[in-house]
Amino acid sequence: MTEQKPLICRVADRLSEIAGLVAAAALVVATFVTGWGVFVRYVLKAPTTWQTETTIYLLICVAFVGAAYGVRHNAHVGVDLLPEALPLRGRLVLHVVTVVLVLAVVAVVGWTGWNMWFQAYALDTHSASAWGPPLWVPYAFLPLGMALVFFQYVAELIEVLLALFGRLDPVHVTLLGATGESAEVQQLVTEQAASNAQEDRP
Repeated sequence: MTEQKPLICRVADRLSEIAGLVAAAALVVATFVTGWGVFVRYVLKAPTTWQTETTIYLLICVAFVGAAYGVRHNAHVGVDLLPEALPLRGRLVLHVVTVVLVLAVVAVVGWTGWNMWFQAYALDTHSASAWGPPLWVPYAFLPLGMALVFFQYVAELIEVLLALFGRLDPVHVTLLGATGESAEVQQLVTEQAASNAQEDRP
């Protein structure tokens, strides 16, 4: 049993971390843009043309590009009542089924987002606002984000399958990293190590 994730899993983790940084930066920029819009409207008494729309597009970036970061850290909202009631092997099997179903949904959403982006790009569609930016720019966040999420889930499916067949230590499975699961797995590993140490004593 190895304690190191495969290369594809480590690459996916790194990309998701980068996506999280991009989403965080977009959120910071959105905050400043919103503040600037308030200052322009209520202090300078001038009309705002691009601030509100820019903030919306940045928040779209936060939601979709940052989604892979949430998957990486198992931070999305979920109900863990059933997984907590199952033994470790049952949890791994349940995670395999769950990830396959999620991958199907992500693929559909990503394909739909790609079609939206391509249509906006091919037709050079612009926003109907006074600012009128090209819509293919914000629309790109949807297929990009779904591609990152898909890649992260594929990596986690590999992790779960390797752990299920005894090729990877379950402690390193990302999907077992939230709530009490990782603590229980770590406890099992610690107890096994202590048991082995006692057996090795003369």
